[in-house]
Amino acid sequence: MGFETVTVFEYKKTLREANTEIPDFPPRTESAVIVKLVESNSRASLAGLKENDLIRVINGSYLRSPRSADQKLSMITHQDQLILGIIRRVEDKWDQISITLPPISEEAARKLMLRKVPSLDGAFLPYYRISHKHAPATRYAPNNFQLYYTERAGRPEKLYLRIAQLLPGQSRSGPFVVTTAGGRFVFQSEVVQPHQRGLFFAGSLRSPEWEPVKVEILLIQSEDWLDEKHQEFQQAEAKYKQEFQGFKYDQSRKDKAYQELNQRRLSLITEMERLNQKIQSAESNYQRLVQRKDRLANSKNVLVQNQFRLSDDARKAIKLHFANLTAEQKKIVSRAFHYGISLNFIEAELLQLEDTSLAEQEIRRKRDKQGWLWVDAPLTPDQIPMLRAMIADPTVTVHHESTPEQKFEVTPEQKERLQTVLDVYEAERNK
Repeated sequence: MGFETVTVFEYKKTLREANTEIPDFPPRTESAVIVKLVESNSRASLAGLKENDLIRVINGSYLRSPRSADQKLSMITHQDQLILGIIRRVEDKWDQISITLPPISEEAARKLMLRKVPSLDGAFLPYYRISHKHAPATRYAPNNFQLYYTERAGRPEKLYLRIAQLLPGQSRSGPFVVTTAGGRFVFQSEVVQPHQRGLFFAGSLRSPEWEPVKVEILLIQSEDWLDEKHQEFQQAEAKYKQEFQGFKYDQSRKDKAYQELNQRRLSLITEMERLNQKIQSAESNYQRLVQRKDRLANSKNVLVQNQFRLSDDARKAIKLHFANLTAEQKKIVSRAFHYGISLNFIEAELLQLEDTSLAEQEIRRKRDKQGWLWVDAPLTPDQIPMLRAMIADPTVTVHHESTPEQKFEVTPEQKERLQTVLDVYEAERNK
């Protein structure tokens, strides 16, 4: 259903341990439960349930004990309607609200189990990567074994089997081998030509072929900075006009209040001058980047080793994609394009950079040095029966061809996720 709860007692205990003020709860809520998490794109979030909502009625029955909430909710499936009587704190008062989670179909329930991530391909055009929301979001997760598919214009494009294993040591090439009771199957990544969909440049982020992309990102950041400084100047100018419209300085006045008012006026003038200098500097930098962009677009100025040029559609896609990144991700991307992925990049930053889909090959080289082996194997319709047999097999083991002695077993949870992604993919393809 997409939400988790805790008891009022556990909630108060957590606040007490964090030295946080405990709110006054309405009377007769000792048996209620508190919503501690609402998953995005879930039945609960779509119905309007929010974190910290206090649930005291489930399908018309008041909760007699905190445990009764778990008992009642455990009997609810996606085919059942769920009506929650909640109390929500709005400003300084508690409001009584009814939240209804309507029943949904089997197909809709499966789709709610998937994660949809916007990405850019090797030609810097947009697509979505669809995977199970409980599967690892990163390729580089220990004993990773999952399905995902790509989607463009609302239609499924290609199904992939992703396998990854951490095997520190010398870099090794070769496929992964999946062994079942019914046979032995070999999977390896597809070989594609440079700039085809799904493949990024082989060079580092500071190599010449990345220059058009780097300039595009610098232009986006420059525009953002320029807009920010223009807004700050307009706010300072509006404040000056509001407070000092028609003000005329009188040199003869020496009283303290007047002197303080004039000092404030001078401070605002100084602030506007400072902002104006920054705007001029930002505009000059922006124009330099535009000229750099124009030079790169001219085939006469392009180096032999850098024949790639961004299309107008690619520029629009990069701009939109970059705008949707978090502030932290934007900083990490800027740092990576300026300095590359150095040893100073910590694991959390690598994961965030991977999420941006703007440095695929650089991340691959970094992970390769750490000892990661992986494949993203495209699957054909002819391989679907084999995949279903693999899911049904009680024992499925995986190993890299170079290290047969280090194998891992596919878990029941992984098989269940494979089944869900495969079912949705086939249903969407057949529409």
